[in-house]
Amino acid sequence: MADGAAGVATTLQSKVPSRHAGATLLDYLAGRFRYQTRERWQELIGAGKVTVNGQAPVAGQVVQQGNVVSYLVVLHEPPVNTDIAILHEEETFVIAAKPGNLPSHADGNFITHTFIHLLTQELARRGWTGLVRLAHRLDRETSGVMVVAKTKDAHRRLMQQFADGWVGKEYLAVVRGRPPQDRFEVGGYLGRDPASTISIRRTVVAAGSPGAQPAKTIFIRERDLKDAMLLRCLPKTGRTNQIRVHLASIGHPVIGDKLYGRTDEEFLAFIAHVKAGGDPAGAAVDGAARHLLHAEKLEFDHPVTGLRVSFTAPPPMDFTRWIDATTTP
Repeated sequence: MADGAAGVATTLQSKVPSRHAGATLLDYLAGRFRYQTRERWQELIGAGKVTVNGQAPVAGQVVQQGNVVSYLVVLHEPPVNTDIAILHEEETFVIAAKPGNLPSHADGNFITHTFIHLLTQELARRGWTGLVRLAHRLDRETSGVMVVAKTKDAHRRLMQQFADGWVGKEYLAVVRGRPPQDRFEVGGYLGRDPASTISIRRTVVAAGSPGAQPAKTIFIRERDLKDAMLLRCLPKTGRTNQIRVHLASIGHPVIGDKLYGRTDEEFLAFIAHVKAGGDPAGAAVDGAARHLLHAEKLEFDHPVTGLRVSFTAPPPMDFTRWIDATTTP
């Protein structure tokens, strides 16, 4: 586990890519690094916390391709689970298992305590000096298999497969209660929850609702538990929080879910806990330190050969431990 209790002075660096050349420094930072607001980035530039090629800039300075933008920050990041397992590595991509309680990328209070940053460090220790790029993401509390590209071409090809719905995905979820069917489907449209004050909360909405997107997930019964069930989840579309929203919509939210199946007030209390530097895993729900959703399988066309390949990651110990501790009927 990474220790996020003490503040650590760190210089974060970014090389300006060609697509951002000609933007102002403020536009570049605010558009690319959204863990700070635009106003906060302007304050940091004015306070001398940001440099361009080692020189103090102004917010309106135009950045060029290859400029090195540096940001001096004292990090107070919450602790995370750092137990990343590299399952497969070759020239163009890496397959790794992400633990729960680890963001895929920088977000909010999490900057270096992220899957992509820690994976980059591990690959560097193994001798890889190039960039790695996320082809997709998992929610912070969702564990499971991820594919990360090592080349621009592989990244483009993988991203296109995810966008086209060509990637096969299977998840395991432990849910509250017991759905009566052995196999069932939840469909319809997903959109912002109009009854919630939480902007990121989604729900099943009518087809004509603003921003509504079609979504479908197939669920298969795996194992009965006490007042719960282990389900295999086969998402046929890739909407944000899709599995969690679909399960909550039928009254069987994922065990440990702090957003779905809970009130706005409970979720906001959890966010306040994390922003204050608290351990996210310390705010257990249903006796689980994180929501019990695991991405077990990923199937896609190899970005070079075109052959169909498949990779699996077994559920981590916190997932199986919760199941084993639950007495079956």
